[in-house]
Amino acid sequence: MTTSSNQGQVAENKIKFADLDTFLKIAPIVGLAVLAYLNSLYPSRIEFKEIQTQLIQMDKKITEMTVLQKAITGNTVDLKQIDARLRFLEVEVAKHSAASVSKNSTKNRSGNGG
Repeated sequence: MTTSSNQGQVAENKIKFADLDTFLKIAPIVGLAVLAYLNSLYPSRIEFKEIQTQLIQMDKKITEMTVLQKAITGNTVDLKQIDARLRFLEVEVAKHSAASVSKNSTKNRSGNGG
């Protein structure tokens, strides 16, 4: 009895032609679905060229921004130097004005008193 039941189980476990036929009908559809999924993961040649063009344009813009930043930094240094010189001149003018006022008041005192 166990031998016949083992043979029955083996007969049930064997692959039949109908199973193979069903597999062969489904396998190409599954394969196409897998290929379509993999194809959607990576850009096409045209999309790749567009992305490459955008990256090149971004690189050019970054280079241009770097050049502008260097120019702005140079201008900032120049403006700071001009500001320092202007402050120095303001101090000199203030000293000169103070000296002129001091001389004038001294002349006026000595002229009025004599």
